[in-house]
Amino acid sequence: MRRRGAQWRHVPAEVFLAVAIGGGSVGYGGVLRGWTWLYPVLVVVGAVLAGTTLARTLRWHPVLVALAGLVGWTVGMDSMFFRDASLLGVIPTADTLGAVKEALDQAWRTVAFDAVPASPNIGIVALTAGALGLIALITETIAISCRMPAVSGVAILAVLVVPAVLKPESVGAVGFAASAAGYLGLLATAGSAEPAGKSAGNGAGTGERTAAALSPGRLAVLLAAVVAGALVIPQIIPGFDRGTFPEGARLHSIGQNVGLNPLISLGSDLRSSNALGVLKYATNSPTPVYLRTVTVEDFNGSTWGPENHDDQLQRPITQITDGAAPTVPSNTTITVITTGDFTSPYLPAPYAPQALDGVRGDFGWDPSDLSVKGQPASSQDQLYAVRSAMPQLTAAALGGAATRPRGIDLIAAEVPRGVPQSVRTAAEQVTKGAQTNYARALAIQTWLRTFQYSEKTPVEDGYDGTGMDVLETFLQKRSGYCIHFAAAMAVMARVVGIPSRIAVGFAPGHPTGQTVTVPSEGALPEYQVDGRDAHAWPELYFQGLGWVPFEPTPSRGVLPSYAFTDTTGASGSTNLDNPNDGLRANQNGETSSPAPVATPPAASGPAEPTPWIPALYAALGVLALAIVVALPAGVRAAQRRRRLNRGLRGIWEELEAVGFDHGLAPDPSDTPRTYAHRLGAWSADDGGLHRALDTLTAEYERQEFGRPGYEADEDAARAAVTEVHRAGRLAQRPVHRARIAALPPSSFAWLRRAAARLAPAARAAGARVRSMARRAWRRKKD
Repeated sequence: MRRRGAQWRHVPAEVFLAVAIGGGSVGYGGVLRGWTWLYPVLVVVGAVLAGTTLARTLRWHPVLVALAGLVGWTVGMDSMFFRDASLLGVIPTADTLGAVKEALDQAWRTVAFDAVPASPNIGIVALTAGALGLIALITETIAISCRMPAVSGVAILAVLVVPAVLKPESVGAVGFAASAAGYLGLLATAGSAEPAGKSAGNGAGTGERTAAALSPGRLAVLLAAVVAGALVIPQIIPGFDRGTFPEGARLHSIGQNVGLNPLISLGSDLRSSNALGVLKYATNSPTPVYLRTVTVEDFNGSTWGPENHDDQLQRPITQITDGAAPTVPSNTTITVITTGDFTSPYLPAPYAPQALDGVRGDFGWDPSDLSVKGQPASSQDQLYAVRSAMPQLTAAALGGAATRPRGIDLIAAEVPRGVPQSVRTAAEQVTKGAQTNYARALAIQTWLRTFQYSEKTPVEDGYDGTGMDVLETFLQKRSGYCIHFAAAMAVMARVVGIPSRIAVGFAPGHPTGQTVTVPSEGALPEYQVDGRDAHAWPELYFQGLGWVPFEPTPSRGVLPSYAFTDTTGASGSTNLDNPNDGLRANQNGETSSPAPVATPPAASGPAEPTPWIPALYAALGVLALAIVVALPAGVRAAQRRRRLNRGLRGIWEELEAVGFDHGLAPDPSDTPRTYAHRLGAWSADDGGLHRALDTLTAEYERQEFGRPGYEADEDAARAAVTEVHRAGRLAQRPVHRARIAALPPSSFAWLRRAAARLAPAARAAGARVRSMARRAWRRKKD
């Protein structure tokens, strides 16, 4: 016969599973911007577990339980993301499939082209919520239907992998603590959660199921899998550069690989100097050169990236023509480049290339920006020479350039849609009084160089990426790295009527002290660049001169001589990793440091975090985790003290709680003596256990069933309970003993009582639903 309330025994396990998955999803803060995405994620996870909980309460077969969870997942996804395309907002239709495809396409574009933290559009949020909901269903099936709660931790671990890999600060204390607490609670309660359709059996059977929740063999397999994964995964998957998996590991692309937006990869490249490998080049240019890979012109949309012009590529790359002859003389330079491990479809080259010799493979050049592109990762292990020509730019030539340029792509002169009013206002105020495009460009550059250079602030404050919302935040925070400075100058330039684009590649890098001998050129000085030199800079178009690079990023790269002003160079930057940072080229082609200029108070950006702040956060996280882990044991200790001070009835309740903790819960049919006899099975030879049970049983029976006025020996009864507790602990394996001490099942009894109180209403609701379904079926049949 099924014991009373047995159909509700799974509820605590479902609650802890919701804590593990839903709480762990908090770690996705920082992977997605803001917190608006959290509500739909929790709704979908809750809908899945509500479906499985209801099905188990109705004692359905485990397969039907999983199907009920899948129905809950479908209802949750439809109601949150595809309501307009679903029948009654929750039932999928043919139109829903089209909406799902659009959402998946948007999610794919976000994954491929957006940065962390990504914009929480409907596609990526739907993908996140759907994935976490399915993980919740899989975990519930493994833990309860398959009765393997320890193994289900692997599925919970999958929730933490994404933030651990993508976020510099990893999962975070809150997300990790919630997942850990939920998992430990699941281990403590899933063993007593009865599979649907099984008989409850006697108390001993209950104990066997409880023990099965975390047997030493399963625990050993789980620990072995976690350790093996932590040691092996970083070795077999490229991109993990430090730490163990998943905590502390960083998965990054090796270079600007296929499908990755080079604007987006800049941040991770800068923060990890080994991300791109090492490139080397030697040049006869009097100053170090920028190596450009690709440009970005279209600033519409929430994410910016290079256009795909593969159908317009021209060949051969040994003869590249710009088509527009400059009105001033040009300097021709020879640069020999060794790419090493740098993997990208684009070949780095100084602008503007006229010929590339020695390149292996099939490459073509794009007439729109003169970038050289081949197959994915085809730039690796290349050695080639580039002949490039750059007009001899001077302030006089730029100041006299025509203000209405012709012969360029119209999109480069188009003011993007959705430019915030604050950006327009800033552009107009900064350039107020400037009479030429050149003067306006210098004004914008000078103003931006008063900002602070920081690779950390955009990540910590949640605006690392591209798009108008990111640009607006950057101008408010006045702190960022090269992509933010380049994008700000490019957009502001268009606002005031100057065509612009963003070039992506590498700053000049570091001299190696070596030389490379090139026929007809002699020994050329050698430089090297790595991830720290990944860079973006704006190029502005001037009629008759072409695309002219500027350098608004403080303390990075080389400031061109034509872009130097008396106030240029003021910076609040704290990053001086590059020996060439802050250099400028003078009229003779040599580099020198700009004169320091006092930074106005308004230019100071947010200060870098105080060194002890991360340690404080870590300590608070550890403290919070310790509190969460110690809470069940603390509740159990308080319950024990309260019962032992409530007389003999409270002492007997404590005895039942001890039995419940150690896998022998009291049965409604048990008398005090039969229950004591069952507890005596813990040890056949322990005379102390049997004497204690006899004492406690005798005292309890005399008080409850004897003559009125009997005064029980409560001290002896308390001592007897302590002896029973000792024997119960000794009867358990060390692993079970530790689990019971940390997560005593009796401390969660209130959840079971609450579920039992809801049972009549749930049964009545289920009966009504079944009755309505039968009536609807009869009407349809008639």
